Amino acid sequence: MCGIWALFGSDDCLSVQCLSAMKIAHRGPDAFRFENVNGYTNCCFGFHRLAVVDPLFGMQPIRVRKYPYLWLCYNGEIYNHKALQQRFEFEYQTNVDGEIILHLYDKGGIEKTICMLDGVFAFILLD
Repeated sequence: MCGIWALFGSDDCLSVQCLSAMKIAHRGPDAFRFENVNGYTNCCFGFHRLAVVDPLFGMQPIRVRKYPYLWLCYNGEIYNHKALQQRFEFEYQTNVDGEIILHLYDKGGIEKTICMLDGVFAFILLD
């Protein structure tokens, strides 16, 4: 399983924040990304990747052109993501099952999104 991490409102310098994110490095040995949200040094996402699905385009945080204001870090498996994609005719930009979260959230908000998902997962969503 991958490792997801977020930090909001920290006054620590970026190197301290990055060290904090490295505490979950064992969760994803294949790749790592640490990213500030829109250049804010006190709003960061970290992702340690265990590449299982979409090895080329599966890095996170997930951001898609249609929703440039949404940031998503996701870990797990959503069993019904393909059925939901077909049902609502969402156009995916990635092959990551977690992308469905962005589309559902934009369509109906967080509570409706959670009610529609079937799987085992955790995520951090910033709007």
